[in-house]
Amino acid sequence: RIVSRTVQCFQDERLAMQTVCSFIAQKAQDFQAQFKHQTPMPEIEQPGAGNSAFMLDPQGYPNEFPVKIWVTELDSDLVTPAPAKQRIWLESPDKRTHSEQFQQCILALFSDVHFTRVIVRPFGIRMAPPPRHLRKIVSIDHHIWFHQSVDPRRPILVDTECKQLGAGRGVVQSEMYAHDRRLVATVVQEGRVEIDPHVRLPSPKL
Repeated sequence: RIVSRTVQCFQDERLAMQTVCSFIAQKAQDFQAQFKHQTPMPEIEQPGAGNSAFMLDPQGYPNEFPVKIWVTELDSDLVTPAPAKQRIWLESPDKRTHSEQFQQCILALFSDVHFTRVIVRPFGIRMAPPPRHLRKIVSIDHHIWFHQSVDPRRPILVDTECKQLGAGRGVVQSEMYAHDRRLVATVVQEGRVEIDPHVRLPSPKL
C-alpha cells in the first residue's frame, strides 16, 4: 500500500515550491524479494584506490555544503566540449549514525550536486564562475526514487547523463550506487537553460 503527501511552500503569499512524496506503508510480501535486477554499476575505481582517476574537488560546493566531492574534471576543464556525461563520487563528512529516513534526506541533497553542468557540457561551458553568455541555469523539476538503504558516510557513485537539451530545457538522469555496488536511487531532473542568442558556441560534442 502506498500513500502520498503534498507539501507546498509559500513566500509573500505566492507558491514558491511544491513537493509530492509517496511512501510505502506496507512492504511487499517476502516471496516477492526473489524477483529483482538492477543496472550494473560501472567498472571504475573508488576514490583513493591506486589507479583511481578521481580527485577531491578543491572548490567543493558553495555555502559550506556538507559533502566531499571527487571528480575527474575540475571546473576549469569544462571549457573543452565533451559528451553530456559525468561520474562523481560523493561522501558525507558527518560520521554520525542516522536513521534510514535521515540518510535518504542526505541522499536527496547529494542528488543535486553538479548536475546542471552536465546539461551544457557539450558546449564547453563552465559553472564557476559562469560565463556572461550563460544567463540562467536552474533546476525546475527534481524526481527521486529510493530503491535501497544506503550509508552516505561511505562513497556513493553518481553516474549522470543528459539525454536531451532543447527549447531551453535539459533532462538529466542519474543512477546512484553504494560502495558495495548496489543501485540505491534513481534521479531525474529537468533544468532551465538560457544562453545569450548572440553568442557563437562550438558545435556540441556528443
